[in-house]
Amino acid sequence: MKSTFFYIAVFCLLSACYSCQDNAVAAFPANSKDFMPVGSYAFKTGDGWGYAITVDNKIFIKQSIIPCIAGEKSFASQADAEKVADLVLTKIKTHQKPSIFKSELEKLGIAE
Repeated sequence: MKSTFFYIAVFCLLSACYSCQDNAVAAFPANSKDFMPVGSYAFKTGDGWGYAITVDNKIFIKQSIIPCIAGEKSFASQADAEKVADLVLTKIKTHQKPSIFKSELEKLGIAE
């Protein structure tokens, strides 16, 4: 009798979790107009690459030089610009300041 009660309790708990998950997805669909789309792209500069962060299809950040280093040097490659843009996007999506630190550039393998 106790094992039957246990299985019923587990079934009810799992059903409740599943139904809450479905409601959350329905209440906040990925393509909802309540959310602004956030994106990024790399662009060519005169001597290298930069990146732009867009919010609601409008430029929010346009970074043509490598942040937090001395001088005004562009990224050496499109891939480097995209790595930093991805980091900035992650920060924005997790409600952090989109600031970049030299230690983060080093971690991404981006040289001055």
